[in-house]
Amino acid sequence: MAIHSNSEIHPSAEIGKDVRVGPFSTIGRRVKIGDRTEIGPNVYIEADTVVGADCRIFHGASIGGDPQIAGVRDIVSFVEIGDHTIVREFVTIHRSGNQNKKTIVGKNCLIMAYAHIAHDCVIGNDVVLVNATSLSGHIIVEDRAFISGMIGAHQFVRFGKLSMTGGMSRIVKDILPYSTVEGNPARLIGANAIGLKRAGIAPRVRSGIKNAINFIMHEELNTTQAIKKIKEEIEMSDEINYLVNFVNQSNRGIIR
Repeated sequence: MAIHSNSEIHPSAEIGKDVRVGPFSTIGRRVKIGDRTEIGPNVYIEADTVVGADCRIFHGASIGGDPQIAGVRDIVSFVEIGDHTIVREFVTIHRSGNQNKKTIVGKNCLIMAYAHIAHDCVIGNDVVLVNATSLSGHIIVEDRAFISGMIGAHQFVRFGKLSMTGGMSRIVKDILPYSTVEGNPARLIGANAIGLKRAGIAPRVRSGIKNAINFIMHEELNTTQAIKKIKEEIEMSDEINYLVNFVNQSNRGIIR
């Protein structure tokens, strides 16, 4: 363990093996830091935050601060960050706005500089948030989603797994799994072909996903009609079932 003499560690914090903490960083009450995690200079980790093992947190990051909700201050809530996640410069991650609830960032994520993850967000595993991405409260980002830089996302939207969001997009509805969206307002471009291939999804299944997304994009079909055609004309797989269920369960509607 290498903790700089100019850092401040609360006596109740639990620091794992071989953790490194840079100068002028603050680790608050009941914070837990996993083994081999590196914390740079001028990092502020507030009370009741849990950081996993083998993480890297770069200078200026602020984690576990009060949610940006007027009047919410003295509640007990949490931030939880999974193993092997990288948090770059000046990222902000706020704790839940609800008593005893969590804001969650999964494992193996890359959160680039100046990104903001608001209260009660749930970020899956292997997610990438590019520079200056802003996620409002209660957003769900599913596994292996890629969100490009300088996007703004409305509260309660859901980014489907293996989706790709283009830079500077305005997101006010849910993003289909396996799809690519971009624009202001955002629109559905098609399947995330490169992401699907990299994920090792079989060519036959990739073809079915592409056709399903094309049905949903079709201007002359409403969502109900598109789902009907998917069920009738496309060989069902776990991925197609997941996509159909995602659409049926959407509360805000999907980007088309």
